[in-house]
Amino acid sequence: MKIVSLLSLIFLILAGCSKQSSTPPGPSITVPVISGTTAVSAISANNATSGGTITSDGGAAITARGVCWNTSSNPTTANAITSNGTGTGSFTSSISGLTANTTYYVRAYATNSAGTAYGNELSFTTSPVPTPVVYVTGRETNGTNDVAKVWVNGVATAITNGSFNAQAHAVFVSGADVYVAGWESNGTADLAKVWKNGTATALTNGPYTGYAGSVFVAGTDVYVAGSDNNASGAVAKMWKNGAVTTLSAASCGSVARSVFVSGSDVYVGGSESNCTKNLPKLWKNGVAQPVTVSGFGGAILSVFVSGTDVYACGTETTDASNNFVAKLWKNGAGTSLTTGKGVATAVFVSGTDVYVAGYEYNGTHQVAKVWKNGVATTLSNGTTDMYASSVYVSGTDVYVAGREETGTVYYARVWKNGTLTALASSGQYAEATSVYVK
Repeated sequence: MKIVSLLSLIFLILAGCSKQSSTPPGPSITVPVISGTTAVSAISANNATSGGTITSDGGAAITARGVCWNTSSNPTTANAITSNGTGTGSFTSSISGLTANTTYYVRAYATNSAGTAYGNELSFTTSPVPTPVVYVTGRETNGTNDVAKVWVNGVATAITNGSFNAQAHAVFVSGADVYVAGWESNGTADLAKVWKNGTATALTNGPYTGYAGSVFVAGTDVYVAGSDNNASGAVAKMWKNGAVTTLSAASCGSVARSVFVSGSDVYVGGSESNCTKNLPKLWKNGVAQPVTVSGFGGAILSVFVSGTDVYACGTETTDASNNFVAKLWKNGAGTSLTTGKGVATAVFVSGTDVYVAGYEYNGTHQVAKVWKNGVATTLSNGTTDMYASSVYVSGTDVYVAGREETGTVYYARVWKNGTLTALASSGQYAEATSVYVK
């Protein structure tokens, strides 16, 4: 009986064991394996590039990957992150929204159902905000003649030797090259000129007056707008790499004052006389474009193209008494910026904002102004005559160049965000005509 009972017990144990599952347990899931965080590159004031490489998904699908960063060590996905898809392998992350001149810590990360793994930590420091270089052109007397000058961050360089009168009207910077348009007398006639890094090229050779009022560089091509007089008067011209194009056949005179290149299209603004009055003119590739204007005339002094929109500004005479207002044209349709006497001298478009520089008469003096989207900001207090001749927008900063007159004395002036800066000593006569910021 004892033998039977023992056999029965063994049978029951074996039978119980046979009822257990024969399926082996599944593999365990772990967090992903990251072999490394990619070295940080393309570092600027506000951006950088990094990434990582995931060599194993840990046994479960990777649902998120990227890099995380912070100004403190050991950043996690609770801090700023990029999202760079799923799965294993290498990825590249574009990091943006950084603060200039700041040290950051960055790690690659990867997430699956078991959790989040991190790569090795790297640190980098963003670049400082570059100091803007402000170029201003104009003229300053040497006591006998006007000398054409370029101011770079307030420091003046003469581009003519002062033997004859000269003036720099416009500046354009392309790469490391500084181009200036203006004129210089040869003792007999004024010659239109363009300077590249201080070296002059004459665009006219006399015997009549020449004028260059604007310069624009597109790739390797240098465009200049101005005029060359003949025996009858001024003729509007545009030079491309020194080769001249006549823009107007008007017998009573014409002038080109501004040039802007957009893609393959060249726009020039100016004026043309019908022998009774001057009319605003806008040429596109040498062909005059429609510009709405009253029957009393006017002139375009500046052109700027943004996308498919063509902006021009200047002045328009409103009645037979020669009253005039500052004017802005968009695609040929005009808007008055002043109700009283005013002139819009320059236009600049930044994003969706349209800036116009100019001046308006207050009944006693000319008041320098800048308009943003038609709303005026006064730059001078109206106790002296002040003129705004040029405007340039760099980031959030608005630069305006012009001059102040007190009696027969005049001074070069520059405003940054409405704050006035003098460019020349008070004992000298000077004028600022153009500003360019790089």
